Amino acid sequence: MQTAILNKPIKETVPHIFKRPLLSVNPSDSLMHVGAFLALGPQIYVDGLVVLDQNQKIAGTIGGRHVIEYILSHHKSDWSAAPASAIMNTFDSTVEADRPLTAALDMFATTEFAFVPITIDHKVVTSLSLRDLLKIAAALELDKPIRELSSSLIEIDDDTSMGNALEIMLEGGIRSLVVQKAGDNMNAKTAAGIINDRQILEFLISHEGRQILTSEGLNSLFEIKVNTLALQEARVVNPDISASTAAAFFDVSVPCLLLDQENSIVTPWDIVMKGMRG
Repeated sequence: MQTAILNKPIKETVPHIFKRPLLSVNPSDSLMHVGAFLALGPQIYVDGLVVLDQNQKIAGTIGGRHVIEYILSHHKSDWSAAPASAIMNTFDSTVEADRPLTAALDMFATTEFAFVPITIDHKVVTSLSLRDLLKIAAALELDKPIRELSSSLIEIDDDTSMGNALEIMLEGGIRSLVVQKAGDNMNAKTAAGIINDRQILEFLISHEGRQILTSEGLNSLFEIKVNTLALQEARVVNPDISASTAAAFFDVSVPCLLLDQENSIVTPWDIVMKGMRG
């Protein structure tokens, strides 16, 4: 069943993505406009944006990581007015709707970006994110225990600076960190909170964040503690549950799962790319 689904056309496997509006920006749209889409929380969870030129042809794609990297490398300039064209990925990363689902997963693996524009007759009509595939993973019989799909988690104290947290995320290519209260037992996972790149991006493009970066510079991020942000509650699960069972736990308020009594984390990437794609 798993192989059969992976080989079915995208338009048949995830028909719901063709019923929602395409979220796109123009190459001239500002970073603030782009960032506002990507920083929004449970109201509208956006993993990436398509950049379309004046002819409605794809010019690139943008994710939260691209925006954060641009801000950090241009903090002394008026980065908030930077155009999407200066931030976006420019490589061709579209997949036709009649291609098999595995083609989209292969694109995720190639670009290391869990988002891809989907085309019909070479015109972008919608997008597919890795999270769109979690319901499929939940419906499949992925019996492998999630401990076999998990990744080593990275923990920080809640008095860690936002700058240090960003460095860890960017250098490790990860989106979420487990936060513990300073001095607490680092094995007490039930007390853990989660911080991700979306929350930090929301701060960076907020009025407060822009004011701090403009007046005090990048070093100010190494003075602001992550505990100034509202941490998301961590969900702890049994490491022996199946990948399909774990997939059903994810929603917009659950960025990752922690494994009980283990120093491991499970993300949507682990479920889909390791569990479904293998």
